[in-house]
Amino acid sequence: MAVVVRTTASPSASTMTRALTTTTTTTARRARARWCGSGRERATARATEGERVTEDAIGALRELADGTWNVGTYKSKRKAHLVNELGDIVGEEEASENISEQPGWDDAGKMRFCVMTVSDELGIDEDEVGKRLAQLFTLVPGLEGRMGDIRIADVTRLAARVPDVALAMIRLKDILPEANLERMVAARPSLLLADADELQKKISDLRACAPRLRWDKILSDFPELWDVRDFRENIEALKEKLSVTDDETLTKVLGGQPGLLLSVQSRHDMILYDNGTLRQVEASMSGDLTSDGW
Repeated sequence: MAVVVRTTASPSASTMTRALTTTTTTTARRARARWCGSGRERATARATEGERVTEDAIGALRELADGTWNVGTYKSKRKAHLVNELGDIVGEEEASENISEQPGWDDAGKMRFCVMTVSDELGIDEDEVGKRLAQLFTLVPGLEGRMGDIRIADVTRLAARVPDVALAMIRLKDILPEANLERMVAARPSLLLADADELQKKISDLRACAPRLRWDKILSDFPELWDVRDFRENIEALKEKLSVTDDETLTKVLGGQPGLLLSVQSRHDMILYDNGTLRQVEASMSGDLTSDGW
């Protein structure tokens, strides 16, 4: 993409003519290669046409500038120039795979940042943090690939109490025997910091309100449902909203769209707060393993 900034006078007519003539001649030469050349020449011409058209445009603008404009190129974070049927640029939400990672913010960069932050928060050297994180990733394999996405506060708490993580995994397996714990905990590592009795109550409420559904599997596939503070309250609110009066209908509704439980969130439950203040980290290190915040 070319960026043009006008500074002073307009370019002369002869400069404009020379630039446009050069561009037209170059474009015509490439068009002949595309349509009249050999098969290999045509394929090469088509493959690089988009890039060369952009280069031609920038070159023409530089000629037109004649020292009166600054012309440069903008490096897009998009891997390819994708547009929809209306010609609008496809955004990150629609094609996240088309977005390049920021330089230095690859998996190794995310890990370095995590180690530095945890070392600073816990007051221990980075080598020790590396050892603790290695143990943590052994216990929760899916966690390592999400270091740039999950809350550093949760990672810090887990690294501070690695032995407790193993016990938490055992407790979760008892509560949700059919769940994919690796996937679930990687998406919601705060589960390892939550009170086991509270988790047991939440799951018991789910099974009591909708006994026909396999909640172990659902929570594995939809870990965002853990954002619901009170499952029983939300299920009752959903039943009232949709005029559901029997278990069979409720099973069909929630079985097809479990995320509906999030649609009846209200007040403070609608906003997710980062429970990562220094005060909370210090409380966790001193024995408070809760992760709901204050």
